[in-house]
Amino acid sequence: MRKKPSGPALTEIADATEATADPNAGNAKYVAAMIRNARAIAERQAAAGDAPERAETAALKTLLGADGSLQDLNRALAQAIRDGNAPKGTHGHLTAVTQAELGESNPRYLARLKETG
Repeated sequence: MRKKPSGPALTEIADATEATADPNAGNAKYVAAMIRNARAIAERQAAAGDAPERAETAALKTLLGADGSLQDLNRALAQAIRDGNAPKGTHGHLTAVTQAELGESNPRYLARLKETG
């Protein structure tokens, strides 16, 4: 499940921040970097479309042997974990979801993780 804010919301935040940012502030370079990062995340999310959500939903349906929305399936998995009844394959699923999220939010870090193995 994608983190919030969504790509379009990130773009709005970046635009608003850029419009009000003081280029002479002591943290101007940091703010500019955060704006660039937000826009890059939004672009990667737009390029991926809804494929990540569809893939996660399909994986959860298989993992849980149930049907439902992505949100409902994630809730069911969380409850199963809390109850001590996580289905076999939960670790692999959570690892894959985290890697997909990193692919959008921080692909350079993901690449370093894959290099170190």
